[in-house]
Amino acid sequence: MRYVTTLRPGNARGATAIAASALFFLAACGDDDKSAIEESRPVDEVVADNQSISAGSDSTGNGEGALNPAELPQSAPLPNVIADPSRQLIITMTVGVEVADAATAVDKVILLAARHGGQLYDSQLDLTDPETASGDLVFKMPPAEVQAFMSGLDPAVGRRTGLDGTTSDVTTQIADLDAQILAAEASVDRIRALLETAKTLDDVIRLEVEFTNRQTHLEQLRAQQTTLNGLVSLATITVHLTTAPPAPAPQIIENLPHTMDKKGVGAAFDKGWNAFLDVLVALALVVGYSAPFLVLAGLALALVWRVRRRMARARSGYAAPASEPSRSNEPSSVG
Repeated sequence: MRYVTTLRPGNARGATAIAASALFFLAACGDDDKSAIEESRPVDEVVADNQSISAGSDSTGNGEGALNPAELPQSAPLPNVIADPSRQLIITMTVGVEVADAATAVDKVILLAARHGGQLYDSQLDLTDPETASGDLVFKMPPAEVQAFMSGLDPAVGRRTGLDGTTSDVTTQIADLDAQILAAEASVDRIRALLETAKTLDDVIRLEVEFTNRQTHLEQLRAQQTTLNGLVSLATITVHLTTAPPAPAPQIIENLPHTMDKKGVGAAFDKGWNAFLDVLVALALVVGYSAPFLVLAGLALALVWRVRRRMARARSGYAAPASEPSRSNEPSSVG
């Protein structure tokens, strides 16, 4: 046998009201839990999440805050040298800039540094030859202005060719110095109080020596503190300027299409004719260089020929008289 339970209309309305109340209670509990979680989280994380959510809605939506990829900068941004403002950092940066005119670039860099609270600390420049001029400019400026200063160098002054830097964290060292200075000041005050109440000469002498030693140690700690605070408060930026090399002159090849068209028999004939002309020129040069020697050789040959001819005539003249007596002794024939 099965039992079927049916609800009357009045009971059904009551059950519906109870279910609605339960759903409302659960929703309220969920909101309370979410608010409790948000309250337990750090304030910075909650603000960061809210900013990221709003930025995401602006970038993906169609509102006025949507970003256009074509408007993004093409060059990579410079690294942020101030990662945490709560830290005590000693910043030393060296940036290389290639410029067209070093003398003009020097004035631009000094003016740019002045706009960002920087002061010229040191300079080593060689501007004798404008084509090879180079040098270094050392500036002291607030660390918060370093990022804007280096970003203003390229391309307003020249092309950035290098970036080198070191950031030293001295937060712990400065805190230790502060504690040592407080302890040294308290020690000096105690010695001063004892010195004022000293009654014997020996006590006065010992206390004065101790007071001098502790006061000297305190002044040394204060000097270290001043030096570190100065290095932290002003960053050291070195701008290395170099002159860009001149652009190479374009090489112009004349009559290139005409030269490319010369092929086959015509090109061979031209080369042969040019070679023949080169041979004639070479022969003319040989004749020109050897002409004086040829003239001297001709004169020498003519002189030798005349001397030999005279000697031959002289020999023939001596031989004729010797032969005449032999002819007279011969008997004449009778006719």
